[in-house]
Amino acid sequence: MTNTINITKCDNQLILIAVNNDNTNETVEICNIKSGNNNSVNVTINLKDSSSASETIKLDGLQQNLDQTLNFEMPQGNYSLIYTGVNWGGPYNFQFSFNDKTYELLNDPSKSLDGSIWNLGNLDLKFKIAQPATV
Repeated sequence: MTNTINITKCDNQLILIAVNNDNTNETVEICNIKSGNNNSVNVTINLKDSSSASETIKLDGLQQNLDQTLNFEMPQGNYSLIYTGVNWGGPYNFQFSFNDKTYELLNDPSKSLDGSIWNLGNLDLKFKIAQPATV
């Protein structure tokens, strides 16, 4: 099974981290994406098996649209996905899907939120990175 993240809204900064459930001292920062200024975001990240983790995916969509598909390699194991959305001021919008389930915090003009404003706060988003089956 391929674990897929699709980020479709990011105003202003979204950080995704995988925590190894077999060794909670081991974490992997998957991505740190910045966007805003009404720029569109459509970033797909496929999580793949490898002996070591890729460098953190860092994207800056503050002056341009983001539209790309990337692979992120990480060691085999049982993980939980944690995330945080950061708003630097003004409107905020965050949305991503993980293995086809959507997570979002959309702007509420009557509720101004600044700082670290969005996270699940637990380790419920579990997934496994395993070696692909050979045919």
